[in-house]
Amino acid sequence: MSEELSEKKQEVSKDPELELSDSEQVKRVIAEVIQSEFSGPIPPPNIIAGYEEVVPGAADRIIKMAEVQAAHRQSMEEIEVKTEARDSLLGILFAFILGIGSIIACIVVVLTVRENAGAIAGSLLGVTGIGSIVTAFLKTTRGSYKGPNEKK
Repeated sequence: MSEELSEKKQEVSKDPELELSDSEQVKRVIAEVIQSEFSGPIPPPNIIAGYEEVVPGAADRIIKMAEVQAAHRQSMEEIEVKTEARDSLLGILFAFILGIGSIIACIVVVLTVRENAGAIAGSLLGVTGIGSIVTAFLKTTRGSYKGPNEKK
């Protein structure tokens, strides 16, 4: 008879929610919902302390890794800024050379061809050369420009 009672108690005790009161069930649900997360190269101090307990010197290695990564990122950004500045300067220089070349070609055509065809061909060559430079400049400048109401 005692075996029958103990089996019934075991069956009842298999369902843990029946054993908990309402306030304990609420605490249990809340404890299951809470989570922790972080973002960034260095974890929060309590996690770093846990790493340090498991592997002595791990905290120093983690911080050193973050410092090295930050230095690398800054050097890459510096290279990018210098490259963009160089490309911009080269673009301006080549546009100037192309514009001067177009004007010189226009003058040469006008001076070598003495009839009206020379003047027409020279002016078309000059307008086309200068127009293409101005068009390219306006497209690149306005494409990268963000107005005061637009997000960058």
